[in-house]
Amino acid sequence: MLQRLFFISVLLLTLTPGLPLYAAETDAQITITEYELEDYYRHPRMEEEDRLRGRVFKFQPGLEIITNVDDAEIQFFEERIGKTPWEQNNLPPGAYRVLLERTGYESVEFWVDVRSDRRTVALVTMVQPSGEIILNKLPPGATVSIDRVPLENPSAGIPLKAPAGRCSLTVSAFGWETVQTDVEIPSGGILSWVYNGKRTAFAFSSLKIKPPVLPPGDKRGFTFEWNATSGGSADMRIISPDGLDTAVIPFAVTSASGKIKWAPYTGKDGNETLPDGKYQVVVNGTGYDNRAASAESSFILDSRFKREARPLFSPLPGLFYVPGTAMLPKGIWQASTGAGFHLGGGIPVDIGVRFSPASRFEFSGKFKLTARDPFDTTSIGMDFSSSWRILPKGGPFTMNGALLFSYEGYAGDFGRIPVSPWELSLPGLQLSIPMEYNLKNWNFVLTPSVNLSFLGEDDEDWRFTTPARVSETLGAGVYYENGRFLVGCSGAVRGPDFPGGFLDTKYWAALEGRLDLPADASYLALYAGMDSLESDPTLSMGIEFGVIR
Repeated sequence: MLQRLFFISVLLLTLTPGLPLYAAETDAQITITEYELEDYYRHPRMEEEDRLRGRVFKFQPGLEIITNVDDAEIQFFEERIGKTPWEQNNLPPGAYRVLLERTGYESVEFWVDVRSDRRTVALVTMVQPSGEIILNKLPPGATVSIDRVPLENPSAGIPLKAPAGRCSLTVSAFGWETVQTDVEIPSGGILSWVYNGKRTAFAFSSLKIKPPVLPPGDKRGFTFEWNATSGGSADMRIISPDGLDTAVIPFAVTSASGKIKWAPYTGKDGNETLPDGKYQVVVNGTGYDNRAASAESSFILDSRFKREARPLFSPLPGLFYVPGTAMLPKGIWQASTGAGFHLGGGIPVDIGVRFSPASRFEFSGKFKLTARDPFDTTSIGMDFSSSWRILPKGGPFTMNGALLFSYEGYAGDFGRIPVSPWELSLPGLQLSIPMEYNLKNWNFVLTPSVNLSFLGEDDEDWRFTTPARVSETLGAGVYYENGRFLVGCSGAVRGPDFPGGFLDTKYWAALEGRLDLPADASYLALYAGMDSLESDPTLSMGIEFGVIR
């Protein structure tokens, strides 16, 4: 009698459309719905099966069993009939006891009633068996993972839900040994586990300084990057070339790595620059285990270097365009992009980059396109240059050498170069010797250059070919620069080529400037200028955005 009442109660529950059922002693969720033809909704998982098998579904009475994980084994009254997702049309009416099993998931058992005039759909959410684990004596800030899956907010002494069964437990924390072990978490039970790791010995594993070289008074300064094996306290001493303490910076070691920024200034007002030379950086610290540790590195202050950006885009010669001026410190790079307008000469678009891989060497590259109408007259060009610092020692006067290779041609015929506007650097090679004199924030530049151009002899079809032509250029300028902006003006004149021919004297003049943006390493540059060559002057203007790191 009791068995009959239990069967009837289960049958009534399963006949209720859309009612969720929960299997005994499991969190699995079961939803059974009966559909008539006009109410039937094809589940997306079954639609996918239709596509995979190339079949067209036609409504018929029957049973569908769909689980959240595929390939669950299905049993009717202990008889295996298939795997999910599963369906059977015209299944004989009656009550069926269904058992679902899948490795790594809790078994689910339920009853379902199948009718001859309805299609029954059973949606089952299977769950993995779970238990709880209590972690004792965890170190501060520990991270805990089970089978490489991190546990959220692990706390010592508080039960945490975790998958049941045998699994790999990993506990790690800064300054403590990493413990990895296999544990068995009982299904529905609690496992108590004790962390038995020890503190790691306090030490500094590395101390790096970026960049390695800067000019005195650089406002962005150096970045000191340290790595430690355990927690503690430390101080960083910066020692001048004559052995005196320039700065002492105390800090706490609370993580495996950290950064300290420092600008090379001194004095009560923090506005006195330091002398040139090699500075030692010594870090001394004591860990929570009372162990002492230290690390050393060094940097160089060199007044020959300037980290400030020089606009790369300007097609006018200006003092900024000439390679070799204001060379970057070692390890610093600059990238930029810009667009401009030639009044009567097209729209130039450029991208450029410069990088300093050594203390006295720098190279740069630039790709440029000047759009014109028609497209056949659009010019495409590229520049590659290398610069070398001639004077090995710093001072108010600098002299550098630069070798530039450039080429430009029409988009329709890359072997030709446009008639107007001419660039300072003709297609070919250019050797320049930029000389710069610094007077506080004022800078004066003089740049003689020699151009070796391979333009051939046919002025109707100029090609990158011999014979070579030689011309000379002389540029001069002055600019004012402080920590926030730069503005300057410059001019250049080019003489006729030797032995004389189709290139005549040309003159340029430009006003250019740069504004440092709040993003620390980014800038915005503007230029405006004029050039002339046996014709009306061509006016140019443009804008450039760049970063320097």
